[in-house]
Amino acid sequence: GIRCAAKTLNLPVHLGDQKETKTKNIDAAVESERNLCRLRHPNIVRFLHIAQPEPATVVVFMELLDGPSLERFIDNQPLDEPKIRDFSEQICRALLYLHSRQPPVIHRDINCSNIIVCANNSRIKLIDFGLSIRLEQIVSRHSSFPEAPKGTLNFMAPELLGIAASECEQYSRESDIWAFGCSVFQMASGTEPFSKVKSFWEMARHLERSGAPALPDGRSAELRDFYSRCTARDRRERKSAQELLEHEFLARKSNSQR
Repeated sequence: GIRCAAKTLNLPVHLGDQKETKTKNIDAAVESERNLCRLRHPNIVRFLHIAQPEPATVVVFMELLDGPSLERFIDNQPLDEPKIRDFSEQICRALLYLHSRQPPVIHRDINCSNIIVCANNSRIKLIDFGLSIRLEQIVSRHSSFPEAPKGTLNFMAPELLGIAASECEQYSRESDIWAFGCSVFQMASGTEPFSKVKSFWEMARHLERSGAPALPDGRSAELRDFYSRCTARDRRERKSAQELLEHEFLARKSNSQR
């Protein structure tokens, strides 16, 4: 009796894969992702059930949210700084909750199309936790055809593209923070970062050469510094969600509400 959204994930199966091994690993991955159904936070979509009708098919049931994506809300027009501050604080609080779980929950696909603006444009919620990315990583790890990193290209951290000092090329809390920084860029500029880049290799070259794009003119020093702390090329230099919540750009909102 609950209206919900359902998303079906069809995982790629290649000839030559060890079926028994792959099925076992997919089953284990799906079981671990059922932890998403235990998440309870005002800025995170409710996961209601994860079903696996077939070994390579997963269906995710989530609460149905009424509102546009942040990308549609922006609609190619920059947001003012109070709105950027408000939305950024909510996203940071959601990330702090996820990243503080044991084990940490990594979103893996933060971008403005995976953030819903609801409750009279005052509350945002993260959706679509990159479950397909996680499961395809499991598939590729046991496949004779390994694939390039999955995700939204313009929001992928340098280390996922093999750039910058990093001991691994996997999704992490730091890669979530980078993607959040890219969402801040879109809120501040009205456009995606590297909006004209279309290929994996072209994106890698851009990031290696110049890192994250600069915010447009007219933005405050506090916002610029906040953005730079999300998008350090070396992931070890990026700030955590907790540290970002204590940053002057977001602290200004808390001070104004006292």
